[in-house]
Amino acid sequence: MTAAAVVLPPAERLPLRIKLGNGFGSVAYGVKDNGFATLLMLLYNQVLGLDARVVGLILLIALFLDAIIDPMVGYWSDKTHSRWGKRHPWMYASILPMAFAWMMLWHPPQIHSDWLYGYLLLFAFLMRAAVSCYEIPALSVVPGLTSDYDERTSLTRWRFVFGWAGGLLMLTLAFGVFLVPTERYPVGQLNVEGYQLYGWTGAALMIVATSVSAWTTHRRIARLDATPPMHLPLGPTLQKIGAILSNKAFLILLGSSLFAFVNQGLTFSATTYLLSYYWEMPQAGFIAYSATLFVGVLGAFLIVGLLQKHIEKRTGAVAAGILALIFALLPYLLRFGGLFPANGDPRLIPSLFTLVTISNAFAVASMILGQSMAADIVEASQEQTGERSEGIFFSAYFFVQKCATGVGLFLTGQVIGAANFPAQAKPGHVDQTVLDNMATYFLVILVLFAVASIAFIARFPISRSDHEARVAALAAATADGPR
Repeated sequence: MTAAAVVLPPAERLPLRIKLGNGFGSVAYGVKDNGFATLLMLLYNQVLGLDARVVGLILLIALFLDAIIDPMVGYWSDKTHSRWGKRHPWMYASILPMAFAWMMLWHPPQIHSDWLYGYLLLFAFLMRAAVSCYEIPALSVVPGLTSDYDERTSLTRWRFVFGWAGGLLMLTLAFGVFLVPTERYPVGQLNVEGYQLYGWTGAALMIVATSVSAWTTHRRIARLDATPPMHLPLGPTLQKIGAILSNKAFLILLGSSLFAFVNQGLTFSATTYLLSYYWEMPQAGFIAYSATLFVGVLGAFLIVGLLQKHIEKRTGAVAAGILALIFALLPYLLRFGGLFPANGDPRLIPSLFTLVTISNAFAVASMILGQSMAADIVEASQEQTGERSEGIFFSAYFFVQKCATGVGLFLTGQVIGAANFPAQAKPGHVDQTVLDNMATYFLVILVLFAVASIAFIARFPISRSDHEARVAALAAATADGPR
């Protein structure tokens, strides 16, 4: 099959309702990602008493098991031939299994800890697999809606806003409604009943968001392809997947994303401990933290919107990554130097969260630009192979996103264990040396991973002019027909 024989999406502006509808589905991923990153370790370690290092290892194993599924979901969705198109059958079929697995994660049975480790592994894997079957096709919809360089960034901005909104809404409900102190549970973060309500609420939100999003894009692109895809035996299929994923631009983006998303997962999961024990935040501080993160996301949305027509995606991602790292380090460096407000000081929350807001805005802006770059790789691959392989590319990219929670949680478990952090600890009763060690180990990993991510993305080879010339050439070849 030649590139000319493949239908190229028009380089056109999209209605706002399509952008909003497509983005709304990311609420489900935001709920899942935030829960895995911020609360799952806390539930199974501090509430249920499981070893943090073993919990981190189990979640990493679930991630690696899921890695077997992701590329096959991407490939099979590329090859799906139905009256609902390639992507939507997968999206619809995954909605209820996703919600069920999520609910079970937050309703652990009262069983021996050895069995509880197995329970966590089972439902962490099922949740990841179900999310893969929805999110990979949903991400693959983006380059299928338009081939315009800037519109893809606009679609990605909305996906990020809704994804973060879903996760932060649940985080706000968790610390403001579900995980509040009661007579039975004086420490709100140890309220097991609150985690159960958190699970039910997240499952309902997932069902609504994914259903609405799938239906919104259904009417635009869910249709039977004129030419059925060609299916290959398993061996040639794996060879073809490997050949497609060997694209240089994609490998560079994958390397950068690997370090960036793992860093994000580490930051989210470790921050729950750091806010509780290192900064000794009151309950109101956790609510303020959720609001702070969302303000940062809105800031990223505006930053990218203002710059996307005036700057290369690569340049913006590098600059934003450097600024995000600087502002993330400042609170800890100032605290180590004795220049930051003490715990309990009224200036602590505004000082800390101002820096967190700025850091998060730049970090998210860098990630938005990175995900938009992934869409541009589709045409570069099409030019070489004659096929559009959105599903394969986004399956690998999505796997890296999930490393944000799997590998990030694993590293958080190692940081907690290396610092000799006690189980079922109470804020204000942990030795300061333990807290300083935990913060130091966290910052060392943060810096190393951030620098590696920036170094990779600085080498991304596709510019605006490259993409626009490629789209024009492919459109002309399609109009002329195969030679």
